[in-house]
Amino acid sequence: MAIKIEEIVDSGMWDTFVKKSPNSDFIQSWNWSMFQEKGLGRKTFRLGFWKEEKLVALSACYEINQSLGKYIYCMRGPILSALDSDLYNEVLKSLKEFFKTKGYVFLKIDPAIEKKEGLFSRPLQLGFQRCLNYVQPETPWYTKLVGNTQDELMAWCKENGMGKNYPTYIRKARRMGITVRFSKQPCDWEMFTEYLSKSANKKEFVIQDSKYYLKQLKYLGKDNEVRLAIAESKQGPIAMLILSFYANTVSCLYSTQTGLLPKARGSMLLRWECMLQGQKEGFKYFNSWDVLPDEKYTPKSSRYGYSNFKRGFGGYLVRYERTMDYPFSKFKYMGVRVLDLYRKLRYYRDR
Repeated sequence: MAIKIEEIVDSGMWDTFVKKSPNSDFIQSWNWSMFQEKGLGRKTFRLGFWKEEKLVALSACYEINQSLGKYIYCMRGPILSALDSDLYNEVLKSLKEFFKTKGYVFLKIDPAIEKKEGLFSRPLQLGFQRCLNYVQPETPWYTKLVGNTQDELMAWCKENGMGKNYPTYIRKARRMGITVRFSKQPCDWEMFTEYLSKSANKKEFVIQDSKYYLKQLKYLGKDNEVRLAIAESKQGPIAMLILSFYANTVSCLYSTQTGLLPKARGSMLLRWECMLQGQKEGFKYFNSWDVLPDEKYTPKSSRYGYSNFKRGFGGYLVRYERTMDYPFSKFKYMGVRVLDLYRKLRYYRDR
């Protein structure tokens, strides 16, 4: 029986399915789709894929404007009921059919499906093309939040590559009176955006407008799905981190440091306390976000510093398949590829 697509309007049905999925991701949560639709003003499709009256997949997809025409982006979608290659094949076919006559230049997907699962070749067989650059993290670093105590988690981290000085630095930060708190206060989030902007100007990287982060607080903060963690001393804030708490995973999204007490290792204590908070609440994994893969993990890379810091907590590398596009207009898509090539040469040489 062919798959039938219907838009889903029940938030409870949506999140229940996503949280149970083997490729669950907070970027496919209901509240994230509300942030995209209401907060960012993007046309949103919340698609459910049904087979024999059973929901077998879903995907929140967004209309994105660009200079060469509009395209559809299924960020971290589709979400599947099982990591089955035949199911994945059917869902992708249905997704292509749904959008092919709506005037879009191409369809972009980057599902959270690991390369080891053996499903990655399915899109290629259906006419998708690997992108030159990726959008969502392709090689995130994961730590298992094992046990119920700090000692149990520390033991696992040490067994899985934790830096030998990390426990000492964490204890030192505590002795210096650094504490960590979580905040939903808009004034704290505004403070975060101010320091993030200063870091961006100093290190020459691009960030979103401050309203972007405040809208995340509005649409995801009400259910505690995003939180701002702050490491501070009596002198003021030292480091800040915005995280997602969803399904079984705590994920790092954005971070910044203020420059106060740089030798106190406040950012190290901050991340450790966030891991402990996740463990306390029953989350199973801590996603530190993107790091350099093993073959590119060298001090020569501009991304070595933060990759080394994240890897130092112990854990393991996860490899996702690269973002893929399905062109609906091959002529216009040629221009997209040229633009992507420019971006790769200009900004992403080590990716």
